[in-house]
Amino acid sequence: MSSHNIIGVAGGTAAGKTTIVSKLYDHYGKNTCVIIGQDAYYKDHNNLNFKQRILINYDHPNSIDIDLFYENLVSLKNGHQINKPTYDYNTHTRNTSFESIAPKKLIFVEGTLVLHFKRLVNLMLKKIFIYAPEKIRFDRRVARDMSERGRTIDSVLKQYKETVYPMHKKFVEPSKSIADINISGQNKTEKSVQKIITSIDSLLLKRK
Repeated sequence: MSSHNIIGVAGGTAAGKTTIVSKLYDHYGKNTCVIIGQDAYYKDHNNLNFKQRILINYDHPNSIDIDLFYENLVSLKNGHQINKPTYDYNTHTRNTSFESIAPKKLIFVEGTLVLHFKRLVNLMLKKIFIYAPEKIRFDRRVARDMSERGRTIDSVLKQYKETVYPMHKKFVEPSKSIADINISGQNKTEKSVQKIITSIDSLLLKRK
């Protein structure tokens, strides 16, 4: 059994992925697990001006630097430290600074599209999909983008209508079918997290 196991956590925007993964991190602890977010791997568009960058469809799989994402995960799985990119949502550019990440027993890979990419899926020990009704995800997305990412209500609504919703239907929702376990982002967080913990621990025990 590998000493470093990748757990994929996908689902629609604002379905509850980050909250659940954070609770899993709290449970297993920093010495046992690490979180790798898909959003850090947006392609670098520093060559474009701001007006050009805001026109990019960031909800499409093509917006992700899948080669670097895959390369970093393979390195972690093989026990090697990586320099994870960092991303600035306000300017839509990759920062010049990187975050040094050491491999851990559990590597939680979280993002809307992580179960869409077959080469990422092939690295995963466990595949989890977090789902929630459209209305709930929409309301959460609006609140988050305005408070955390400095977006205006008009820009959030425009992006949701033009890219978030259609890309969810085309790429995100279909990946639910390949998940090993589907979790409601509406249920009590503690209950959902415990269900995932039980599943992961059982699988790790079997693979010893």
